[in-house]
Amino acid sequence: MWVLLCAGLASCAQEPARELTAAEYARLEGAEQLLIQSCMIRAGFRYQPPAAPDGDARQLSLLLLEDVGWARRNGYGGRIQRGILAARPHDPNRLYRESLAPAQRERYDAALSGGRDTKILSARLPGGGTINNAMGGCRGASKDRLYGDRATWFRLDKIASNLQPLYLPELTKDKQFVAALAAWSACMRGHGHIYASPPEIRAALPGLTANLKPGDAHAAEVKLAVAEATCARSSGLAGTARALQPHYLATAARPYAEELAEHGRMLLAALEKAKKTPEEIAP
Repeated sequence: MWVLLCAGLASCAQEPARELTAAEYARLEGAEQLLIQSCMIRAGFRYQPPAAPDGDARQLSLLLLEDVGWARRNGYGGRIQRGILAARPHDPNRLYRESLAPAQRERYDAALSGGRDTKILSARLPGGGTINNAMGGCRGASKDRLYGDRATWFRLDKIASNLQPLYLPELTKDKQFVAALAAWSACMRGHGHIYASPPEIRAALPGLTANLKPGDAHAAEVKLAVAEATCARSSGLAGTARALQPHYLATAARPYAEELAEHGRMLLAALEKAKKTPEEIAP
């Protein structure tokens, strides 16, 4: 599956409201975590908002590299992902939870995420199927305070963030895209790498680095990623994908125009709230 050139939380959703910047999305995430912290303190527990991911970590979801500098620093992000995994056992919230007695731990879990009676939210995805969420407790309450009704937000956000399956099959069959992809593959061959598409690299990557030491795995990633990003630019693949995307996305989004407009309004309203302290955001 292709995931093209955008990485916002709305995942390239086209809305009448403007698309938020990466910094604005980070502010929303930070405000949500501060609301959770305030709620947990009121419940009698400690909670430390996790550190926000840096700019490099925010690009891990892209499956078409075009930033040569990012590729040179990070390869395909293996080192970043290993760092995230290595930090999990030392997460202060995890360590605090583990320090609690069993009965207190159960109350902590209920305060943070809700108990057994938490309402399960369900949303239909544009491409078919449904996704469920049982987020309650302080995590659910933070959504209510920041976005309004969490059930409405959940449904609209899942529409906005799951439009790609509707338009990518058509976009990747476009003659301009097919030609640019062929040029990209030829460029990669010139660098000594035989791949038909960037997703093919992602599928092969675990096998390429599985038996290597971390330093060697990173070096292998960097060599391949730099070639991919270089070719994405020189072949025109990145530019072609970016140019074609609005047309195909607009067609896919048309049946969801009302939902996407409301999603955009909720995002902007939440951004205004995020400028306030947790105590100033109305419950």
